[in-house]
Amino acid sequence: MLAHMIRGLCITALTALLLPTLALAQTPSEVGSYKKWSAYKLKQDKGRSCYMASQPTKSLPKGANRDPIWLFVTHRTSDKTRDEVSFHMGYPLKEGASVTVTIDGKKSYTLFAHGATAWAETREIDRELVTAMRKGSRLRIKGTSKRGTNTTDDYSLSGFTAAHRAIGKACPG
Repeated sequence: MLAHMIRGLCITALTALLLPTLALAQTPSEVGSYKKWSAYKLKQDKGRSCYMASQPTKSLPKGANRDPIWLFVTHRTSDKTRDEVSFHMGYPLKEGASVTVTIDGKKSYTLFAHGATAWAETREIDRELVTAMRKGSRLRIKGTSKRGTNTTDDYSLSGFTAAHRAIGKACPG
């Protein structure tokens, strides 16, 4: 029951995030569930979008007023986008503040933020992030809200590789 609720929230959150680009999209269908990750596909007017999503296993500070928090990796066949990484932080991010992602406490990446979402600046950084996530076990992202609250979200990368393979198969390119 909880898994169905989480999957429903994931579909709702992604649809809200991507609504402008998915205006003509149908309802996403689940490709599969892989430990801490779920994979979905959407048929669109000019192709298909496939994405995988997860929520943090731990978020600090506890009790912070935030909307649902998500990490997405997206493929789109229409514009040949592969491995687009995005974080929906659950709050409006502080203008000009950087968001930092660290995988297994090793390599860190700086993302740019707009509204409540953070992205890598280039496709090359997206590819580096995905490669590191496939090899890693834990991901930590730190950001600062518009109000100045510093947050830390930890994600498990358990099931990441299987979910990534699934979206690659569902959206080949």
